[in-house]
Amino acid sequence: MAGPPFHPLRLLPVLLAAGCAATTPSAPPPVEMLVVLNAGDATLSWLILSASEPPGSIVLGAIGGTPARLAARGAQVLITTGAGGTLARIDLLAGQSPLVHRFPDGVSAGGVAFVNDSIAYVANPSIDQVTRINLRSGDTASVAVGRSPDAVAVSRGRVFVANRNLEPVCEEAPPCVAGPSWLSVIDPEQSQLVDSIPLFGPGNATAIEVGGDGLLYVLHAGTGDSDGWLSIVDPVLRTEVGGVGGLGALPADLATDRRERLFIISAAEGLMEFNTRTRRLIRGAGGGIPLLGGRAAVVDDAGLIYAVESGGCAGPAEGRVRVFRPNLTETRIVATGPCAVDAVIVKPPPPPSAE
Repeated sequence: MAGPPFHPLRLLPVLLAAGCAATTPSAPPPVEMLVVLNAGDATLSWLILSASEPPGSIVLGAIGGTPARLAARGAQVLITTGAGGTLARIDLLAGQSPLVHRFPDGVSAGGVAFVNDSIAYVANPSIDQVTRINLRSGDTASVAVGRSPDAVAVSRGRVFVANRNLEPVCEEAPPCVAGPSWLSVIDPEQSQLVDSIPLFGPGNATAIEVGGDGLLYVLHAGTGDSDGWLSIVDPVLRTEVGGVGGLGALPADLATDRRERLFIISAAEGLMEFNTRTRRLIRGAGGGIPLLGGRAAVVDDAGLIYAVESGGCAGPAEGRVRVFRPNLTETRIVATGPCAVDAVIVKPPPPPSAE
């Protein structure tokens, strides 16, 4: 998708500065920006949610592999490349080329999460480890976890890693699941494993979200022949406290509104919903909103849901984002690049107020 004729990042500081005059008694709310990762052409599609400007595109260039996963904090975005074994970092406000960290040969880079502005953890499923990386110095430290770790989340001062528990080699079509998944718990200050949390379900845990209630929600995709499962985990007690099935085959991702709604994305079942307060599945398998290759979703502060459709990663079709109101009626469609695979909403910090 072609970007607008101006540099795609120049509009953002202008919008962030709006309302920041010296007479303003307090800072304006952060500007929300949707960022979508496109694996087909190694780009980021971006859209400022409060502006009428068309979406833009940022070319990532040679980052050492096919973009796969995305994480953000402020204006900082991290991108991993799966089997490519690299981690790319880009500052959306600076407009520079991505800085790329390369893991050793044979080390893949899966899920990623920020601990703070300078520390992130990256899953390395090919060697059953996660890597702590200092984004300022480039220093790294590895921690052994469970089998085929992937999704990473940070809560209550701890890093939680979902171990998919996959067979590295099998005769059946992948995913080849060895058994139930579990969470590894890491102390990020000491960079060491401190606990392990067994989980019920079909295994192949692919996503973790921290709900508005502070609990962890872990999505098990299963094998394709099994029904997807959602585990509910207390990060303080470090135990599974509930769960629900009925998610169909191979659900892919989770999104929270940071209140009581949790959305489940599936290529087969579309957009489903779970209520974290009542612990009821509102829309399960057979009742989801159909999506064309549903891959991910995010929710903005107003409760709008942005569901990412890949567009088909085997062909030239463009991806898109379908935007739903809180009542799940559709309000607009935003074009992205080919093979859209992940999305985040970022809130870059406002510039300093003029004196």
